[in-house]
Amino acid sequence: MKKLLALLMLSGTLMAGNSFATPYINGKPIDPKIVAKALEQIKKQSPMVASQLGNPKFKEQVEQSIAMQQALLMEGNSQGLDKTDAYKEKLEEIKPMIYAQMLQEKAMKDAVSDAEVKAKYDQMKKQAANQKQYEVSHILVKDESKAKDIIAQLKKGAKFADLAKKYSIDPGSKVKGGDLGWSDGSNYVPEFTAAIKGLEKGKYTTTPVKSQFGYHVIMLVDVKTGNTIPEYDKVKEQIKQQIQSEKTRALFDGLKTKYKVEVK
Repeated sequence: MKKLLALLMLSGTLMAGNSFATPYINGKPIDPKIVAKALEQIKKQSPMVASQLGNPKFKEQVEQSIAMQQALLMEGNSQGLDKTDAYKEKLEEIKPMIYAQMLQEKAMKDAVSDAEVKAKYDQMKKQAANQKQYEVSHILVKDESKAKDIIAQLKKGAKFADLAKKYSIDPGSKVKGGDLGWSDGSNYVPEFTAAIKGLEKGKYTTTPVKSQFGYHVIMLVDVKTGNTIPEYDKVKEQIKQQIQSEKTRALFDGLKTKYKVEVK
């Protein structure tokens, strides 16, 4: 039942291929426009799902789900469910979601120009050129006392990599002597990033840095300025999608301001 419901949702949210079968209801084919619209929506909203249409079994399941949708509509109409108070209440419940989808589709209708994409790429390239990058190693432990003991060992001349391999509970960096590689710091928790930016090259934190993961002893191995991004042709589609997402976000942020949305 859950699988059927999931498929029903999917079919309402692929592009019709020439080999796609026509679903039937009561021996009559469903209007091809209904099928085409369902498939187009699936392709638009879930390309990964649409890519599975080459699988005959999956195609059959989608065909059945489209037919089942129509069967549910016919049965609901025959029972007059659309005239009931319960139906009207449920319609009101989902109306905000329908409006949200329609407003988003309206915002996305305005095509993103090549000039917008290129300008965004140039901005990203400039930011990357001026962005600081940090090569970092760390040792993560559960207890503050253990972190302090590790710092004490470092002060006595112990090697950072040896202590990381021995004590760190971070499996990804432990085997590499605590090495986390290069980063601008945005992928770390705030406490960790703040500690990195407060260090000098070649130095380590002399007090444990607490985060949601435990206690860190952090070493700033190296610092450099400048980062590269892929060539324009390789990322322009991703940038276009990013701009569209930003426009949608701006739409909803504007609604917050317009209607003074707040939580007290």
